[in-house]
Amino acid sequence: MLWADSPRSTLSHCCNPNKSCFLRDDVNTANLVRAARAAEAAGQMARSVQLCNQILFEQPKCVDALLILGSLAARQGRLQDALSFLKRAFDVDPASYDAVRWLTTLLIGQDGGGEAVEYGRIAVRLRPNEAEAHVVLGLAALGNGDTSLAINCFERAIQLNPAMSGAYHNLGVAYHREDSFDEAIEAFSRAIKLSPNVAETYIHLGRSYLAKDMGDEALDCAEKSLALNPKSTTARRLLSDSTFTAVHGVNGERHIQKAIARDPSHGFPFALLGSRLQEQGKFQEAEESIKRSIELLPEQGFAYYLLTTNRKIIDADRPILQKIDELNHHTGLLTIERQYINFALGKAYDDLKDYEKAIYHFDMANGEGVIGPSVEKPVKLDRHASRVHRFIQIFTEEFMDRFKGIGIDSDRPIFIFGMPRSGTTLLEQILSRHSKVGAAGEQFFWRDSSRRTVNLADGLLNTEELKKAGDRYLELLASIAPGKAHVTDKFPSNYVYLGLLNLIYPKAHFIHARRHPIDICLSIYMRPFVNMQEHGRTRLGIVESLRLYREAIQHWRQVLGPNRFLDVDYELLVQNQEAVSRQVIDYCDLDWEDACLSPQEGDRRVITFSKWQVRQPVYTTSVERWRNYEPWLGVFRELLDDEPTQQAVE
Repeated sequence: MLWADSPRSTLSHCCNPNKSCFLRDDVNTANLVRAARAAEAAGQMARSVQLCNQILFEQPKCVDALLILGSLAARQGRLQDALSFLKRAFDVDPASYDAVRWLTTLLIGQDGGGEAVEYGRIAVRLRPNEAEAHVVLGLAALGNGDTSLAINCFERAIQLNPAMSGAYHNLGVAYHREDSFDEAIEAFSRAIKLSPNVAETYIHLGRSYLAKDMGDEALDCAEKSLALNPKSTTARRLLSDSTFTAVHGVNGERHIQKAIARDPSHGFPFALLGSRLQEQGKFQEAEESIKRSIELLPEQGFAYYLLTTNRKIIDADRPILQKIDELNHHTGLLTIERQYINFALGKAYDDLKDYEKAIYHFDMANGEGVIGPSVEKPVKLDRHASRVHRFIQIFTEEFMDRFKGIGIDSDRPIFIFGMPRSGTTLLEQILSRHSKVGAAGEQFFWRDSSRRTVNLADGLLNTEELKKAGDRYLELLASIAPGKAHVTDKFPSNYVYLGLLNLIYPKAHFIHARRHPIDICLSIYMRPFVNMQEHGRTRLGIVESLRLYREAIQHWRQVLGPNRFLDVDYELLVQNQEAVSRQVIDYCDLDWEDACLSPQEGDRRVITFSKWQVRQPVYTTSVERWRNYEPWLGVFRELLDDEPTQQAVE
């Protein structure tokens, strides 16, 4: 939610600012306007309308009367009538700030919002030194999708009025939409400092924390928001989401035990405990906790999904599947619970090799109940795609040569990147079994820091900020894996920032995880990713995301050189584990250690949807898995024409 006060109903001038207006019966128009305003304020809408119509009968161009009628129509939800009155007022007096402000507010989001921005610009021209005018234009810009203009407007409003908490709130919204989560957190925090009792700001702040996987902080925001508004459904949803994220953090077990102690009869905390136990490889204990959760709270999908992913489903489990399927037909089930149930059934039937039933449930989980061209709508170029293209446009060979030599002399980072579900987790498991390598999991550091180091709009690199970020990142890796010479970061989307990472860490190792494109697409489609802003949830969205990734990889291969990163094919890795593992270890300038052949024996927590799979010995059943679903591929079939990615291992 954005902050915007309703346009003022107390209007600033009468029909003509230079002279008084009189009706034929000599009743002063200004007195009638005051009476109409008083009636409006007292809730006597019909009386106010009657007085305004009386004025307009004699003075059709009375701006005040038109403004009052416009504001009344707007409050009653009669948008077109309101716009008609307000535009008439603006036509009579283009300098009427009240008319412009109302028009801007009412037109936000209408037909794209471009007209709202035009009126917002007029408002700023009329009152350039008034913070409110800049907020109005900023809100219009947000409604029109122009976050850059919105940020400039809210920052200008803050310059004019540093105590304007609403401007900070809206600035946070704009930064969040830009995925600039650090800046959003700072803006929302400033808004809260100025106005600490606004529940909505805590919700927005919590969402920004969640985007950075900061579950503890998000949980605190949810609790504060609920304290201010106990009936808020959005605050309760934040509480649920932040609890889910927080339990995966360092304080996760404490959060779970706190939730269980608060309400031992509630089943959801036991499901979270089961998820936590899965991460630690304690699958028997996890199943017990998950079943306890289902006993206490039968109508939930999340626990059933955990149950089906805790191990391989066999024929003896069919009674459980029947129970899950019965719940799937429950009419009162929440959408998110139904999605989890369908993901659970899809995974179970995949284990049982009933692929037609499996794909049916995966389609239901993703909102694609049927297969075919009718559901494959064009995908709009989103912010992620625009961001990738700007990095490609900016980081050319010439650009890289210009800044060559600014990097930090460290080979500690090992970046593992690619598409999700391409084998990044397995590669990290193999490397982290080496005595000199630690694992940092997926770090969002460069996704966030790149926004402060690269000005995408102007194509500029802030070298000073880049060096500071480079030092902070090394400190982060050292804190995660103290004493290790190398630390892996397997955030898949680091492929976007390879040019930047190569500049700051010219000695770092880069490993590109590859896999058959349809196997990648199906694997993404079959899992309930919480945050899919960089990858579609429909078939076509996933395909477009994969093509975008390939476009970026092709660019970096050309700009950085064909040998700057090591390509590792998932298919070759699982079929010839030792040869490929030795190649990976050698590429990282490490001596071979036999422990690298047993990635499933690592004792580190694994936060991934493949928590059970990564604890098993390397297997080949996921190679060309797409053939099981060939009759139902839909738009995924287009990827069959792509060149094979596999390369022989010497």
